Amino acid sequence: MKIERVVKKDDENVIVYFDTQEKLFLSYEIFMQNRLKKDMEISEDGFALLIRENRKYFIKKKAFNFLGRRMHSYNELKLKLLRKKYEKELIEEVLNALRIKGLLDDYAFGKLYVEEKIRLKAWGKNKIKAELFKKGVAAEIIDKIIEEEDLAPAENAASLAEKKLNILSKRGYDMKEISSRLYAYLFSKGYDYDTIKEVMSRLTDKDDFT
Repeated sequence: MKIERVVKKDDENVIVYFDTQEKLFLSYEIFMQNRLKKDMEISEDGFALLIRENRKYFIKKKAFNFLGRRMHSYNELKLKLLRKKYEKELIEEVLNALRIKGLLDDYAFGKLYVEEKIRLKAWGKNKIKAELFKKGVAAEIIDKIIEEEDLAPAENAASLAEKKLNILSKRGYDMKEISSRLYAYLFSKGYDYDTIKEVMSRLTDKDDFT
């Protein structure tokens, strides 16, 4: 098939018309990359390849749109693109290319995620691990990040507990109920039994339950 004419559709796309009465909507970038022009012969395989490359271009564009808002894990971004009805095979090609270029990095994403959750929400290790796992970060990467980070579990848990204690104390709960609710609260924030026990002991020593 031969290109009969090319018409600009808008600032980013063109319409390529062929002598077979077929037409192809292409991004201007893909059009230029393939050096298309009037009277150029395109094989059926070439036509299919243009469609594929154009599809990948828009997947990459959408991926950059998501990444421009915040960092994502590989699987988190993959799921978002799948929800946009893009083909799984093409999504994986695009994301693997981004990963090779260092533009998609689960380790870097995990490090930033952990630092933010510790600083802003004082999450414990168990909650951090669970949330990273939900985002598709590999277990070995999660373990490496957790090992490298200074989680300061007792200090962070104590800070959360004191704030929560002030709220519970104003609601008229007795000591047993406050203790139970504090334990459940700290557990929900990802702290283990030993850390919670240490924090509860600190509060008791300070007579915060009296």
